[in-house]
Amino acid sequence: MNRVKFVFICIFLALLFNPLFSAEVSEKQDIAIFGLTHYDHDIPQGVLGYTDSSINHIFINLKRFTVIGYGDYRLESKDINRFIERIKEIRSEKAKEAGVYDEKFGTIVIKGEDFDRIVNSFIVVIPSLSRYDVRVFREDVQVGFFTYQIENYEVTAAIDINFINVKEGTREESIRITGTSTDTNPDSAGTRAIESAVSMLSHEIRQLDAFKIKSGVIQVRGDTVYFELGGDIGVELGDEYEVMTRKKVGKTGRIAELPTGLVRVKKVYPDLSEAQIVFEEEMITEGDQLFEIARLGIEGSLWVGFMQVSIPDMYYDIIIQEDDGTEKFSMSLNQNKTDYAIDAGLRVTKSLGYNFKGVLDATAILNLPLIGLLGELGAGAALHLRRFSFELLAQGGFLYMTTFQKSIYNWTSPFDYIIIEGTPIYNINSPVMSIYGLAVGIKGGVGVTYLINPDMSLRAGINYRLYTPIRNWSILIEETAGSMHSVTIDSESPNVVESAESEGMKQVDISGFEINLSFNLRF
Repeated sequence: MNRVKFVFICIFLALLFNPLFSAEVSEKQDIAIFGLTHYDHDIPQGVLGYTDSSINHIFINLKRFTVIGYGDYRLESKDINRFIERIKEIRSEKAKEAGVYDEKFGTIVIKGEDFDRIVNSFIVVIPSLSRYDVRVFREDVQVGFFTYQIENYEVTAAIDINFINVKEGTREESIRITGTSTDTNPDSAGTRAIESAVSMLSHEIRQLDAFKIKSGVIQVRGDTVYFELGGDIGVELGDEYEVMTRKKVGKTGRIAELPTGLVRVKKVYPDLSEAQIVFEEEMITEGDQLFEIARLGIEGSLWVGFMQVSIPDMYYDIIIQEDDGTEKFSMSLNQNKTDYAIDAGLRVTKSLGYNFKGVLDATAILNLPLIGLLGELGAGAALHLRRFSFELLAQGGFLYMTTFQKSIYNWTSPFDYIIIEGTPIYNINSPVMSIYGLAVGIKGGVGVTYLINPDMSLRAGINYRLYTPIRNWSILIEETAGSMHSVTIDSESPNVVESAESEGMKQVDISGFEINLSFNLRF
């Protein structure tokens, strides 16, 4: 039997035997969305229209509801309760033709035919602008010899999303989303503030029980579970569902639904989905209830490990001389030779479906005094086997290695300043010196992850980096007070003294293996 035939058989069985299953299964129902209530706040018309459109698109993209837009109706906050009461009245008036009469709420009149359809919706969404603050601040900009002053507008917007349960005539839920943005144009700042606020709306909606996808297991084959619902209602690759099983609790024999497993979606069809069992405390069987676990698809990791490096002995002073070669000062480098360094870092990953994810690493090479900072971006692929995941990783990145600021010694100038490449550096202004170098490269790795529970995991990994060596270094000399003069010179500059005591900056290379262990939180 090929896979296509099997899928159609599963769909047929789901439709045929659905009444026998005790699991609750979500259905796509109507949802009516009003325009943004804003009477207490002055909001530009362009921003208002953008807000209505953005909110509607969020609900449409969720695919869980048939969205009915009523953007022309904008109830004031004080009229929402009256709106709820009128819904109750209409539903209780059995003898009356709902839709014959227009309904008035404050300054808004809802047409009778619209109100009839709204009353027969599942949920009515009424967004209300609770905050729209515009703050103006001025900034000086230097262009050549001229100084210009520009105005920046910082807009902070907060929107309350009210969900009215039409059947019950109650305010079911309420969400507040906020966003802030700055721009030289007030309308652009407002649009971007709304965009920032609405960006989290999809995740916030999926956290509400009324919006979570619920389904039932229709077949189990080995480690694969088939359940009702698919892409038509918003099931996506990589989504996770908690398996709930009815069990007797305590001596009273009370029946309760308890979480007993976790499945992860690996294939999606229009009306059916295929998921991999991640773990099961009890055997998953046909009829078990599935509840969506609403996630951002983001994982944050903290890790420690050690890596190969090639840092030579640089236990000496870096000596800098004035342009005319008369005066000198130095900085003690004091770097011992080492072939290994401890490192620690933060990893953020974003799910790109069942098998793939984007990966961003920020790593600190904890070697003193030369400390390295790595930023690496790439992608990973995973093979899942119950609680274990086996991963391949490929990234590109850059290295910034520095001593940070160190004090300057042996200041001998009688004028309390020296000139480096034409820039005076004054002793009275507490000058410091730092050395830094840059490198780029790639990293490949493998890892194994063990899922402790739905929200936490442990990972062990081994990587190999191939980075360009740092040969040419930059030396930054800067004042920390007063005029704050600074100058940057190359390690090959004639201002860097070569002598028996100072051999200059040597080559540093971080290419090699890395081993680490991480603790991961899933969001």
